[in-house]
Amino acid sequence: MAVRVVFRCETCNITPDALTQRALEGQLRDRVFGEYRDAQPAGWLVWTAGGVLGSKRYACPAHRDELTALLRRHYGTVRCGVFDEEPYAAIWPDGLNGFDERELAAMLRGAAGAPARAAGV
Repeated sequence: MAVRVVFRCETCNITPDALTQRALEGQLRDRVFGEYRDAQPAGWLVWTAGGVLGSKRYACPAHRDELTALLRRHYGTVRCGVFDEEPYAAIWPDGLNGFDERELAAMLRGAAGAPARAAGV
């Protein structure tokens, strides 16, 4: 039976675009604890949580600051990465890891002459 994981912003309940959805699905296998991650290309924020820090949490680009403020209020006394500052480690959909930030932004905008290469593609 096929299963599809649906990610939603903690604040506005919006779902990510298809590429960011792939990045979010890929991070489910990561064994990180108490860290922030940037899900690219849309810039969603993931709080990896775990254990006493509860379940993973997700925020769209518009609500990143609200999620970090909430987490810092709730888990500020626990020794974890809740007070880490940006930039956070980025997670990318499979096949797009070979791009640098400028090349990927140009490709996603559909700019003429954008590089057509990617690692593993």
